[in-house]
Amino acid sequence: MGENKIHFDTVFVAIHGTPGEDGKLQGYFDMLDIPYTSCDHATSALTFNKYFCKNFVAQLNVLTAKAVHLTKNENWDIDSILQQLTLPVFVKPNNGGSSVGMSKVNEKGELADAIKKAFREDNEILIEEFIEGREITCGILKKGKETIIFPLAEVISKNDFFDYEAKYNPDFVEEIIPAQIPEEVTEHCKQVSSFLYEKLKCKGVVRFDYIFNDKGMYFLEVNTVPGLTEASFIPQMANSYGMPLSDLFGLLVEGA
Repeated sequence: MGENKIHFDTVFVAIHGTPGEDGKLQGYFDMLDIPYTSCDHATSALTFNKYFCKNFVAQLNVLTAKAVHLTKNENWDIDSILQQLTLPVFVKPNNGGSSVGMSKVNEKGELADAIKKAFREDNEILIEEFIEGREITCGILKKGKETIIFPLAEVISKNDFFDYEAKYNPDFVEEIIPAQIPEEVTEHCKQVSSFLYEKLKCKGVVRFDYIFNDKGMYFLEVNTVPGLTEASFIPQMANSYGMPLSDLFGLLVEGA
């Protein structure tokens, strides 16, 4: 109490969204010279902005869905958007997670309401073409110089897409770990994820999401502070890998 100060050895970052996943806390800890378990402030800021991250990844010759980016203060026109994209599309906040404010639009008449819904959550939104295929996710972290890639998971939503309800209610989603997919797809996904982990200068445990079909594997997004509850993907993947949650947390703290 009083003039006593507490000095923290490291910070375990587990806050989703802002300020834990968008670089704000990371920048603060950098100024205090306190190590932490997640990606640094620059990587966190880049990956939290879906539009910036998609463009960065696309420049690395990784497939991404066609998209239109809108800001709240600009005029937008439905016909102009649909000249650039083919229905169905996903409309979602550009900065955010857990599919909050996200809609799947199948008809032109639904698009305006979906845009307004997304703008209630963020000042920027992203409209992406829907990609038919199977959704998979890959968890990865570093142990010293060793790259650990967990068994992949396949996500099968019982809703129209992997929305907020499906993400937080197990009755609405089936999560298959390890994913029952062709071996060549598994290896390709692991290679791309390892490549992106390095290029994005990731740190700690990170999860990459994709859709794959006959045309290839499309990057969806990267989660730099993935969920760590027992029902979350990373703990399930680690368990399938043979790594108890206590060991995973230990590796993250040691890595910091």
